[in-house]
Amino acid sequence: MKKIPILFLSLGLALVGCSDDNSSPTKAQKKEDNGPVAVDYSLGRAMNQRLGKGINLGNSWDAQSWGKLDGGWGNPIEDGDFKIIKEAGFNSVRLPVRWNEDSDYDTHTVNPERLKGVKEDIQLAIDQGLAVVVNFHHYTTLNEYGNGAYRNDPDSTVLFQAEKEHFLALWDQVSKELNKFPDSLLVLEILNEPTIPGADIVNDIMLSAYEVIRKNAPKKTIMFEAFHAAKFADLEYLTLPEDGNIIYSGHYYEPYQFSHEGHGYECGGDSKYANTAANDLKSYVMLAQSLYPDVNGGHVPMNMGEFGVSGGEGTQSSCNYEGSVTSAAKKALWAKKSIKAAESLDISWHYWGFTKVGGFEAYSRDEKKWYTGFPEAFFE
Repeated sequence: MKKIPILFLSLGLALVGCSDDNSSPTKAQKKEDNGPVAVDYSLGRAMNQRLGKGINLGNSWDAQSWGKLDGGWGNPIEDGDFKIIKEAGFNSVRLPVRWNEDSDYDTHTVNPERLKGVKEDIQLAIDQGLAVVVNFHHYTTLNEYGNGAYRNDPDSTVLFQAEKEHFLALWDQVSKELNKFPDSLLVLEILNEPTIPGADIVNDIMLSAYEVIRKNAPKKTIMFEAFHAAKFADLEYLTLPEDGNIIYSGHYYEPYQFSHEGHGYECGGDSKYANTAANDLKSYVMLAQSLYPDVNGGHVPMNMGEFGVSGGEGTQSSCNYEGSVTSAAKKALWAKKSIKAAESLDISWHYWGFTKVGGFEAYSRDEKKWYTGFPEAFFE
């Protein structure tokens, strides 16, 4: 049967992040001798509440462009998308961006057409009253060279340092440009799903970029992710600055045997359905409380930046072509339960994703309608 070759490119989650790494990372040196430092997270919490219910516009600006900017994977963002999203009831969108694509390594600058297009989409979202999260997505070379540096490969170490320099320079330009948008409507997310196994290397990347961003965007909310491809539980290996205007974001697809059928896992349809979000997210919140408490009670604000299930009849799920596909009902039920768990804990969320994202999509761009079970699952 015909297969869709783009499916494995279309995940927001790097597949390498699905499996456990056997390395022994160094835990982040956050705690002082007298315990964790409490921070006033009022600014970050207010922004997190504003993000509220959100959705990812993936496989667009995060795609390999091949000269087509956000259309490289056949899913360019349309101006009307933001109106559809707003009218459905969402509060925000997440714009994954592959800023290093087509960038100039001599001048350390992003492609001007890419920058122009992303800024236009941010403005379209804001015009609809939607808050926006913008990140650095699919920075594969930084992760690849970082893996080599972690394993003490001399050549990779040199390449990694050069790529890190480029990454920080691009953030310098991007944060200056995007700081022109209202502080209350834009969040800058440092790096999507870092997969370098060394926590110390990831912390250095995150904190170095944080300093660049904070210098240029002093009042913007900044979002962090942990290593192992943004695993919530790896907060204990992440060092967060004592800054009250930040958000910690994790990605949630548990269990992968169900959410990722057709993406490295066999197609089993509804037989593998399970949802443990209520217990899982509660444990992540307890971890945040112990490591990053708020002076007002609570903890560092938290966001579920990606979550979803590949399935549903008529979507891009490869299981629609290769075997038993997860039903639309179970796909929607899993999303509904995950959202209920997140919202009960004041965790904002961004579903992966809007359209044409390898079976995870909730909306059909071709038919101009929501798939069965959506958007009701987001708002019940």
